[in-house]
Formats: sequence, C-alpha cells, structure tokens
Amino acid sequence: MEKAIFYPFLMFIFAITMLGGWIPTFKLWSQDTFRLVISFCAGILLGAVFFHVLPEISTVLGSQLGYSVMFGFLLIFILEKFIMVHPCEEGECNYHKIGLAAYVGIGFHSILDGIAIGAGTMMNLSYVIIIAVTIHKFPAALALSGLLVKGGEYSRKKILLSMFIFSLATPLGALVAIFVFQGLDDYIVATALGISAGTFLFISIGDLLPTVYEEHEKGYKNLVALCLGTSVMIISHALI
Repeated sequence: MEKAIFYPFLMFIFAITMLGGWIPTFKLWSQDTFRLVISFCAGILLGAVFFHVLPEISTVLGSQLGYSVMFGFLLIFILEKFIMVHPCEEGECNYHKIGLAAYVGIGFHSILDGIAIGAGTMMNLSYVIIIAVTIHKFPAALALSGLLVKGGEYSRKKILLSMFIFSLATPLGALVAIFVFQGLDDYIVATALGISAGTFLFISIGDLLPTVYEEHEKGYKNLVALCLGTSVMIISHALI
C-alpha cells in the first residue's frame, strides 16, 4: 500500500475510534442496536481470518500455520481472562473493574491490531486487515466509553481524553510495525499475521459471537447481521 493512501487510512481508524468513544458520552445505544453492530463485526472478523489471512499465510507457513494462530488465540485468552480486565463488547457484563485494567486490556488489543495492519502491508493484506480492524474498533470504543459512562467515576472530559489516547494505539502500533517488519523474511511476517489471526478469532468467538444468540426473540436479526459481515469479506476476496 502506498504511503499516500496508508496514512489517511490510519487517520480514519483514529477518527472512527474517537467517534465510537464520543457517542456514549452523549447517548447510550440500545442493546438491540448494539447487538446488531457486534454481530456484523463478528462476521467481518471471521471472514477476514478464514477468507483472506489464513489462505495468504498458509503458502508461507505450510504445516506450521497452526502454531502461530493457536499462540495468538491463547495469548489473548490468557491475558484477558486471567491477567487483565477487558470490557466485553456485548455492552453488559456481570463483573467489571472500570479503570486502568480495562484500558490496558483493550489497549493491548489495539496495539495488536496495529501490528496486524503493519504485517498485512508486507503481504498484500493491508486493505483487508484495515477493514477488519476499522469495523472492530468502533464497537470496542463504544463498549469502553459506555462502561466508563455507566461507572459514573469519570467526567466527560476525562473520558474523551482517555479515548483520544486509546484511539492513537492502533495507528501508532501500525507505524512501529511497518518500521520493524521492513526487510524481514516473509516467514516472520506471516507468523505475525498468524498470531493476529488467532487474536481476531478469539475476539470474534469469545467476545463478539455470543451476542448473535444471546437474544432469542430477535436472534435471527443478529444472525443476518453476522452473515452480512461474512458476505462482505467473501465479496471482497473475490474482488481483490
């Protein structure tokens, strides 16, 4: 991807993340609307992994493909479930420590998203990864900001400042990754993408996908949104 196009994309990721963080400070979305957005995002992430990332890196990693994907999946699982507190993107959870731990948890995801973008530019996956990350960042910011608003411990000014810092994580991670991966062997870059694919899988399966079936009465709408997100990735695979 040309730098003239790459940098505006990073600015767009920053802007869409800030938008997601800004909305809850004025109006919290209904759970029905939030579930539809989350279901669509789950479809985007799953489609990006199975129709774009894995086919691309399988030619480089071969039989070693599973190691990097499993590592990324378990990495996020262990960090999220046993070390850090992560605000789940379904909108409501039974237990949360709202504060620094939540920032660290979801901030770590954002840095990994940036690394995925950087690695993707080395293997002709930049557009796909950017689409997946961009769509994922919006509900992530909505969830984090919404939790802070509900907690009532932070003023609007502090929440917006924290979201500004959070919004910078992915673009900065991408810029650093571009510098680090420049000139490295394809196997190393593909391994980094495999780890990113594993993190995408956990986010979609562990954090997002449960939303599709948590509301039985209107579950079919969430399923349609999931299929729509997956279809976007299938169509983009045919076009790119």
